[in-house]
Amino acid sequence: MRVKGLTVFAVSLGLLSMAGSLWAGESPGNPTSPPVYVSFWFDTEDYLLPASDDAAQRLADIFTSQGVQATFKVVGEKARVLRDRGRADVIAALRRHDIGYHTDFHSVHPTPSEYSRDLDWNDGVAEFIRREGRGFEDVRTIFGMDPSCYGQPGSSWTPESYAALRRWNIPVYLDDASQVGLDGRPFWYCGVLNAFNLSGFTTRCTLQNDATLDEGCKQFEQVRQRAAREGGGLISIYYHPCEWVHEKFWDGVNFSKGSNPPREQWQKPPQKPAEATERQFALFARYLEYARTRPNVRLVTAREIATLYPDGAYQRSFTREEIAAMARALAREVSFVRLGDRTVSAAEGVSVLAQAVVGFDKSRQIPESLKPKFFFGPTFEAGETIEQGEFAWNDWVKACRDCLTATEKLSRLPSVMRVGGKVVAPVDFAATLATAVGSIAETGRAPKAVRLVKGNWTVAKYVADDSPRLWGWVIFPDNFSAPKMMALARLQSWTLKPAILSAAQPKTAAPAASALSEKQKIAALLGVIEKSPDIFVRNDEEYPSPAARQLMEYKLKAAGDGIKTANDFIEQVATRSKTTGRVYMVKMSDGRTTESARWLRARLAEIERGGR
Repeated sequence: MRVKGLTVFAVSLGLLSMAGSLWAGESPGNPTSPPVYVSFWFDTEDYLLPASDDAAQRLADIFTSQGVQATFKVVGEKARVLRDRGRADVIAALRRHDIGYHTDFHSVHPTPSEYSRDLDWNDGVAEFIRREGRGFEDVRTIFGMDPSCYGQPGSSWTPESYAALRRWNIPVYLDDASQVGLDGRPFWYCGVLNAFNLSGFTTRCTLQNDATLDEGCKQFEQVRQRAAREGGGLISIYYHPCEWVHEKFWDGVNFSKGSNPPREQWQKPPQKPAEATERQFALFARYLEYARTRPNVRLVTAREIATLYPDGAYQRSFTREEIAAMARALAREVSFVRLGDRTVSAAEGVSVLAQAVVGFDKSRQIPESLKPKFFFGPTFEAGETIEQGEFAWNDWVKACRDCLTATEKLSRLPSVMRVGGKVVAPVDFAATLATAVGSIAETGRAPKAVRLVKGNWTVAKYVADDSPRLWGWVIFPDNFSAPKMMALARLQSWTLKPAILSAAQPKTAAPAASALSEKQKIAALLGVIEKSPDIFVRNDEEYPSPAARQLMEYKLKAAGDGIKTANDFIEQVATRSKTTGRVYMVKMSDGRTTESARWLRARLAEIERGGR
């Protein structure tokens, strides 16, 4: 197997014939047992061997034949090669599933960690977008849908990628490595849902023979039962289509240990015998059937993972009681806070508590309800800051206002905070803020002076220190390290928090795309627009969902017979104003903004895959 991070829980999945003897007495689909979600994903990266194209299609067809979906994370160059080779059949097969993004060229140097490791935050974000933006757009265009997820090549992870994902409206980071993690469970980091580093819940099958399949069956069941005991959750299983046809990985042959030959010198990897490939496909089909038929198991794509783990912090406001509880928790340690069925990162806690101080100063009571605003963590370590001191209340209120203004303009927590002319470290500002709000909640009065409280910044422990174990990918040059980048990653732990599994089930599959006419697809899009919590913006005027539908229906009727397909509807009706030529935008409920055409294409892809 190919190791992406420090450790992969490498196991096999077993024989279907064992299910009756090993797990007799457990009835499938027991409604009292928590659901266990299983995500199969494929890093679809080899653009050298045409046989890898066929392998991707074969795997997609195996899932389709069993009535379930996988996620294919596609490299930009792979998408272009499929197009240029005329492999519309492969593209169509993969489009029946979920499509993610896997960088533009994968292993061609420099990879993301290599080009980001010595850059500051802003330059790292810009460089990632510059190098990977073309591939993102090509995957989106060639497959006709917005990628649902991103994952790095090998262990070439970088924190700056998350800012690009938010800009591209990619909701999920789906991969495996060891740079950041939260007890083997999904988590939020930099405002993106991470199905990443799910240690203990990541598994895969060694596809050699019946014996390995048999042993793997036992291992899969152990992971499934552990997830069920712990209240349900997500199991991650990944492969590469090229594994079915390669004797050696395509990139290891060409780019290992920093090698970077020109394209005309790239070597094709040796291929497996045809009978070995066929045996592996047969074993995999049995493996998939076993996994999907275990009790209370449901297969999910990356796009469905996003619906399983909604960010409750932005779905409804926090009450005064919750704000007080948040303050007490952050005063003890600067970390994430769990409040019932919701979690708040340290950065979101600062956002809410700073609003509470400003609101209290205005009305002499903590506001009845507040919502956080997302921003990234600091981008450099604070230098010399004060160790003790007191601040006048008015100076403290001004500092809270300044904090809210700065986070709004910078989209990040300032790396140093200034209070009454004194320089305060962000962690001490957070602890002092939490202590002050806790006191106000208890006494109903503002303190005459606010005493500095030294913060206990514990959340950084979930981000690894730089070490050789993070960079074990064969593609990296010898002795690769990235201490500056990992320091940035620790600073972004201000945004880290657990993701909470929703009690709601993912949406039930609707009719397949082939069963829907273009007219039905347009009607479905109008229904999605009407029910969406997002707001459409036309020429700077906001249109809530029902009004947005009315506008689109009016324009659709005016367009007459010119609209033949759902894509016609998006491009000719729902993209821009005919009066001004300005592009329609969508303000999403989590605070992000995107073009309406991109938003609608993502919804259309869900409809066509049966995900309404």
